[in-house]
Amino acid sequence: MSDERIRCGGLMERREVCLVEVLGFGRGPGQSRGILAKFGRAGVSLTYLSAGHGAHGEKNMSFCVAAADQEHWRPLLEEIRADYAPDRVQAHEPAVILTLYGPHFLERHSLAAEVFASVCGAGIGTHAVCSSVNSISLVIAEKDRDRTVDCLKQKFDWPD
Repeated sequence: MSDERIRCGGLMERREVCLVEVLGFGRGPGQSRGILAKFGRAGVSLTYLSAGHGAHGEKNMSFCVAAADQEHWRPLLEEIRADYAPDRVQAHEPAVILTLYGPHFLERHSLAAEVFASVCGAGIGTHAVCSSVNSISLVIAEKDRDRTVDCLKQKFDWPD
């Protein structure tokens, strides 16, 4: 391996998840909270969350839920459709969350670009990407897990 790999603290993995996308819903305050509250009341944990706005002010939200808990969260998707009238609600399954973590990610520039270059350069699509001060998480199709880890290993160096 090249010494030019980017050092990081490690790679965490969460398997057996489904990515749920709720796209193009209301512009008013409180609707994101309302959607998230449905999962909380049903006792469904979210293992990944990304929320933002579309080009016209509509809200978009992506989150991962345990695939094994489908009997608890699948009915919530219909409630969301009825209560919030989003443009689209869909679940991608099976999926995996891969998270590269620091230390010192805040002090490093272009880490997300390096992740995208590694994965997209190999023709691997991502369902979602989220970064924070100390981590970058990718949600990918389970079938792409091994290839994605191999791509990341070519660019990043973490302890075994």
